[in-house]
Amino acid sequence: MNFGEVDRRYAELKQQFQAGTLSAEQFDEELKALMVQDDQGRWWAKARESGAWNYYDAASGNWMPANPPTAQAPQAPQTPPMPPPQNPAGGYAAAPAPGGYAVSGMAGQPELSSGLKIVFYILSFLVPIVGIVLFFVYRSKPIQEDRSAANLFLILGLVSFGLSCFCYIMAIAASGAGSF
Repeated sequence: MNFGEVDRRYAELKQQFQAGTLSAEQFDEELKALMVQDDQGRWWAKARESGAWNYYDAASGNWMPANPPTAQAPQAPQTPPMPPPQNPAGGYAAAPAPGGYAVSGMAGQPELSSGLKIVFYILSFLVPIVGIVLFFVYRSKPIQEDRSAANLFLILGLVSFGLSCFCYIMAIAASGAGSF
């Protein structure tokens, strides 16, 4: 699908949504299907409210308003394309989705579920090296919630390590004080 076709399809969908023949969830799913990847590998999407074009800037992790490349149809890639960036609300990216709205169900969920985060928090505190390793694994994920969890993994790991060192020093001091 090229940019012109997406523009036409968006106008149809917007009319259906405003007329009430398309639910918000259906509209969001259709918007997901309208995402286009250009020759440079950038993902383009229409903003839900305004219909303005935005592309995902991987370097900044934000959706940027811009005009899409003209007269260009996406070509079939030689290798499978990378999936579109995701957002904590289930939308397009780690940054706010185009137009500043959060679209539910657009591209998946964060990698870390709430339950898994809790398990990792506990492990990070009980085994400090686990927290440090988890930090390096999740610190560069595209979803802000996962990056925030990575920072907490590191903090818990370092606090636990510091407490262990403090307790060890206090134990040595207490055993040394009793020998005099």
